[in-house]
Amino acid sequence: MDREADRIIALIAAQEHVSKEEVLKEMQAAIDAGYANTDPAVRAQWEAMPFHGKPSLWEFIAYLAERGSEMH
Repeated sequence: MDREADRIIALIAAQEHVSKEEVLKEMQAAIDAGYANTDPAVRAQWEAMPFHGKPSLWEFIAYLAERGSEMH
């Protein structure tokens, strides 16, 4: 796990009074729920992303980090 990502996840866990594992589980659950969304606009967003199927948590974080750096 990237040190910065680990630091951020630890911070979220501390703020929410849960374990880092719980934060990771909830983040993956959010990705899973988003990926399962059948709304055509949401599906179009997923299809525009470079994944082959549902991404793992770390694939999704890496994608967002890369995309964020491209926006600056």
